[in-house]
Amino acid sequence: MVNKQAELLAALAKYDRYLICSHENPDPDSIGSMLAMYQYLRRIGKKVWMMCADPIPDFPWPNMSRILPFQDIDYQTAIILDCEPERTGKLLPLIKKAEVTINIDHHKGNPGSCTINYIDPEQAATCMILYQLFKTAGIDLDYGIAQPLYAGIVGDTGGFRHANTTAEVFAAAADLTTCGAVPSVTAQVLFESKPLEFMQFLGYALAKLNTKHYRRLVWLALAEQDFAEFGMDPRWCDQLIDYVRMVKGCEVAILFREMAPGIVRIGFRSNSIDIHQLAVHFGGGGHLLAAGAQMEGELSAIVEEVINAASKLLEGEEL
Repeated sequence: MVNKQAELLAALAKYDRYLICSHENPDPDSIGSMLAMYQYLRRIGKKVWMMCADPIPDFPWPNMSRILPFQDIDYQTAIILDCEPERTGKLLPLIKKAEVTINIDHHKGNPGSCTINYIDPEQAATCMILYQLFKTAGIDLDYGIAQPLYAGIVGDTGGFRHANTTAEVFAAAADLTTCGAVPSVTAQVLFESKPLEFMQFLGYALAKLNTKHYRRLVWLALAEQDFAEFGMDPRWCDQLIDYVRMVKGCEVAILFREMAPGIVRIGFRSNSIDIHQLAVHFGGGGHLLAAGAQMEGELSAIVEEVINAASKLLEGEEL
């Protein structure tokens, strides 16, 4: 990766006006990577904008207020983080105006369609890729870079609980902490700051858990009216899958969220089974043990189709 890092650092130094963006429904890794890249580019004298297609969470991290909703701007180079351009939603037409596109990601299914691509599925988070890149660049990782990088790594490792947590991840986290990242505040913000309304909704939702194959397959399906009844936005409830996978004996966990009538977003998680192939089968993608997809149709029909395919996967059959 040394040559790739050199190529990427040269590109970041070459141009003057950058647009940084990430995927719809932003998570800590996507937000953290945007914030860290923004701080780095500003430090080397570039003009930079950050944009996201969806509203962003209220995280107390440096430069959060500078992440803009969609607006037309005059820029040269688009940096797409933690996804391919097609997953940036309504930002895609703006990205297509770029003179140069740079893609940095760790998702397995990323086709690498940009001018410069740095795709490393072996990394636990896009923030890990940026951490290594900035270390190679030899810059001081101050709080403005260290805190968002640390938060992104914590988010994509599930608080260092997932199988992608390696010695390399722990070493990076320790270094970022030395540079100013605050682990206790990060953990509180990401895992211990849920609104009362969400906790009440959680109790309602978990009563709808379903299982199959002696609880090896566990899923939760929520309709649009389920969210509406509690005043919840389904876009901010992807963390429900973490509760689904807590069932003892669970090998495949699936969360179905009806985002709007006829539009269902699906999350897949596993501790050891390749559920990336399941997501790809339904037009999605992601990682080996964490993936997602979106389908159109009636919720009950989609649940039946996906659960049947997941059953085949557990039984060792081809999809």
